[in-house]
Amino acid sequence: MLRLQGINAILGVILVFMVLHLSFAPEHHDIRTTTTTMLGGVAFLLMTSSVILATRLSIFESAFGGLDRMYQVHRMAGTFVAVFALIHFFGVPKNIPEGVDPIANSLAPSSPLGMASLVFLVIGLFIALNRKISYSRWRMPHKAMAIVYMLVIGHFMTAPGVFFERFSASGFLLIGAAIVGAIALAYTMLGMNRRTAVPFTIEAVNRMERATEIVLKPQRDMIDFKPGQFAFLEVQGKGWSEPHPFTISSAPGEDRLRFTIKVLGDWTRKVREELHPGGEALVRGPYGRFDTEKARNRKQVWIAGGIGLTPFLSMLRGMEAGDERQIEFVYAARSREDAIFLEELQAIAQKLSNVSIHPLFSDEGEFARIEVAKQKLADPLATYEFFICGPKPMVDGLMNDLKTEGVARSSTHTEAFEFR
Repeated sequence: MLRLQGINAILGVILVFMVLHLSFAPEHHDIRTTTTTMLGGVAFLLMTSSVILATRLSIFESAFGGLDRMYQVHRMAGTFVAVFALIHFFGVPKNIPEGVDPIANSLAPSSPLGMASLVFLVIGLFIALNRKISYSRWRMPHKAMAIVYMLVIGHFMTAPGVFFERFSASGFLLIGAAIVGAIALAYTMLGMNRRTAVPFTIEAVNRMERATEIVLKPQRDMIDFKPGQFAFLEVQGKGWSEPHPFTISSAPGEDRLRFTIKVLGDWTRKVREELHPGGEALVRGPYGRFDTEKARNRKQVWIAGGIGLTPFLSMLRGMEAGDERQIEFVYAARSREDAIFLEELQAIAQKLSNVSIHPLFSDEGEFARIEVAKQKLADPLATYEFFICGPKPMVDGLMNDLKTEGVARSSTHTEAFEFR
């Protein structure tokens, strides 16, 4: 669940900036100039927030509810950046007022820098929001947004004083944000987060129905993670430079790290067809707050659709006898052949007295719907806490239905596993 602490912190900084900007606006500013320059500053602060969140620093996870939620805010902030930047560009005066020294208040290079940054920003946002562009082609243009950020810094740092006083109260706040943002940008672009990567040897590549399991042997220490968390996997070697996020499917305490990956695109298909044991992989993480153990309600319904099984697989593999939770696990798959690890799950449920497995197969007319949950659950829906992971249409549909049935939003948890 998205937590509001991080969002409130961003909004708090923006509010402080707006108050300072409006309270200490120069006397020669008209409403148009004050408002449009303020919106430009808000756009920059949102852009800085996106840059900071892109560092993936775990210290921010608690404030936002996990790295997946941080990326949601990252995308949302980017959209608002474009909106406010467009209003700023078309609304801010384009000419220096009469009687003002044109040399001391030259529009160059601020104006060209602003125009260039806006053009690249709009192009970058279009690429970021276009789902038809593959991840490998999307990644490098998205990294080029670092250039846009530096252009924006150059734009407001060279802006004519008649439009924006850099060394005013609000100006100092923007300069401080620029310093923090530049440091965060350097951290990300220079690959400093690679220092946190843990090396593994690829021990096995198990090809299953519509999925591939990668088994990794630690070269040094095993990473410490909780069930339901994910990590970034980066296979080493030519053509394998892209890190990709996957949920960890092994249980904490195992001496091997396992990822179960569905074939969804070029990279995952390449994993299935070309990856072989003996290679090396780097793992960065863990990340995520999809945690059923900390839930207040001991009566829980877990709903997995397809490869959304993986976080629950780790949870069940790590569950010990005597667990006080009562778990109703609904596993929806296209067919019995597609229901990977079903026999293992059923074997685990037989050993544990607190887990019931409910497989559903769409080719047999069974779907993960609230009507099915009502039939299978002994108590009213509102008495359970729900954890859902799977395809977005399934998750969105279930969330809407649970809301209609009166289940509190605080009792429903999803993993927003989309990083674009």
